[in-house]
Amino acid sequence: MRNAHWLSVHNVRMVYLFRRYLGRGTSLSEGLTRELILMNRIGKFTSIVLCVLLALSFSIGLVGCKGAGNGSNGSNGSNGGYGVNGESGQNGLSDGYVIGFSNFGTGNSWRVQMEAEFMARADQLVSDGVIDEYFMMNSMGDVDQQIADMRELIAKGCDAIIITAASPDELSPVCEEAMEAGIVVISFDNYVTNDNVTAKVGIDEVEFGRVGAQWLIDELDGSGNIIVLNGIEGSGVDAMRNEGAKSVFAKYPDITILEQAWAGWDYAQAKSAVEEILAEHQQIDGVWSQGGAMTQAALDTFIAADRPLVPMSGEANNGLLKSWKQHLENGFDSIAPCSPTSMSADALDTAIRALDGKLVELHTIISLPIITSDTLDDYVRMDLPDDFWNYTILTSEQIDELYR
Repeated sequence: MRNAHWLSVHNVRMVYLFRRYLGRGTSLSEGLTRELILMNRIGKFTSIVLCVLLALSFSIGLVGCKGAGNGSNGSNGSNGGYGVNGESGQNGLSDGYVIGFSNFGTGNSWRVQMEAEFMARADQLVSDGVIDEYFMMNSMGDVDQQIADMRELIAKGCDAIIITAASPDELSPVCEEAMEAGIVVISFDNYVTNDNVTAKVGIDEVEFGRVGAQWLIDELDGSGNIIVLNGIEGSGVDAMRNEGAKSVFAKYPDITILEQAWAGWDYAQAKSAVEEILAEHQQIDGVWSQGGAMTQAALDTFIAADRPLVPMSGEANNGLLKSWKQHLENGFDSIAPCSPTSMSADALDTAIRALDGKLVELHTIISLPIITSDTLDDYVRMDLPDDFWNYTILTSEQIDELYR
């Protein structure tokens, strides 16, 4: 399967080769020559294929070449999208890649910082000359708009598109359209369903759910009444974290799930949901939560209702970590797996590796950091707002610009 995926990626790459060099003003013979040098260096062509492509490159070179042209200036997208471009190279020709970013929304602090992490990494790659320009698209939760955004990025001639999908099923076909056009497609965070993409980049979301659930079970000695706080119903992340948690809960018949609510990984929604649950149930022994802001809301709601503090699983955002630290001496405890906001930058780096002709795994798993009470002080930032996410590649200056 590994070799089959490599062949699929590089079949796409040959389509990309024609589109990239002809569509952006470079002669195909020059483009093929560059590609052959790259492929020969990384040892991916057989001698027969190499000879055929060398002959093709030579024959096209005899026909002539197109004049070099300047890159786009980064025109606006249809729904709040915009482009950022770097300097063109000598003679107006840039060898940098054109990158598209398709985000389905910035409706919570994780998604806001995730987008900022992508832009920070992309800006650096523009400065380094690796990227010529990049386009940012945000469908604001609208699936149809995200499909339209993807098609706009395809039409803009992007070399790679990084997507976090509003709907795993409904965004799969347009990702296939991009692949058929020779575009590298990296699905991250909320994956598309189809595996016909270059790579899927993210943490093991099933393990995320399992870790928090097993910790809660251990804290409760295998029995008790719990409530469940989920993310966005129908999203891939929500489904995978639930899968991991349920695989644990199913092993413990003395665990009763009293209620579950979908609170969108949002503080206000979770607070409202927990208030209603507390009004209905007097005996709650624990909380399994998919998100840090939701756990923070649950903790605050328990305190406001003068209810005993119970174990609550969470996630590594600063608001929860600060509240956790403040209430440790009152007997509160949690565990915080981390879905790094920097995974958008990891997805971009994966796209660049694929464009450079390097092997990328279809499933590219980022390690899952886990914060416990023993390591809490290493990560909590009492000087920063609750919305800050603690695993980041942002510099101090970029963090200040985003949060202060």
